Amino acid sequence: MEQTTLFIVVGGLLVVTLVLASIIQRYNDFVEERNQKVQRILNRVTEIEALIGRMPGLPIPAEAETLLRRDIHARLLALQKMHPKYEGIGQMIQAAEQAIGQVKPESEERLLETARLEQFSRLSKEISWLLKEERLLTPVSDSVREQLMTKLEFRRVETAYHHHIRQAERLIKGQQLHQAQWYCSQMKTLLEPWSHSNKQAAGWYQEVLKLCKRVSSGLKGEAQSKGSSSN
Repeated sequence: MEQTTLFIVVGGLLVVTLVLASIIQRYNDFVEERNQKVQRILNRVTEIEALIGRMPGLPIPAEAETLLRRDIHARLLALQKMHPKYEGIGQMIQAAEQAIGQVKPESEERLLETARLEQFSRLSKEISWLLKEERLLTPVSDSVREQLMTKLEFRRVETAYHHHIRQAERLIKGQQLHQAQWYCSQMKTLLEPWSHSNKQAAGWYQEVLKLCKRVSSGLKGEAQSKGSSSN
């Protein structure tokens, strides 16, 4: 009888131990999975903050920065829902809310040096990709997405035009007409699609055509001069 009782007690303890071990394992798995999700959210927040950090001095539309800051806020709210006791989450959310209301007007600078133009082009394309691929957590309507993507694309055209025309004019003054011709060709390709629907782009396109004509005339003059010299 005593052996039977002992067997039952030992068996019961074993079952309890196994159940507790299973509960602990499931809890540990839950914590590990939650931590991984939290880290993914924080990594994404860091990536978006890095995008915003590259904006100062570049003509990125203010609504693009606002959208990215709202996305950060939405991700932090998702983190809080997943892990309410995450250290400092309340302050992080508050800071994100304040940042949304402190977005400054976009830079009015359109004439960028070559390095800054390349930086702007890369950054604006990265933001456009996020919009196109719907990689933002904050909801964006199709119309808003399309408008912002169009605005970003036009900013790339606008800044490239101002950069290229300045370079072309500089090269013309230096009689480097073949190099100037390259910039003229680039501007024509860039502006022609926009010239049919955008009044400003149409005006730029006409200016480029005039510049290209000057370059062509200069090149013809050079060719004629060389021909006369050889004779």
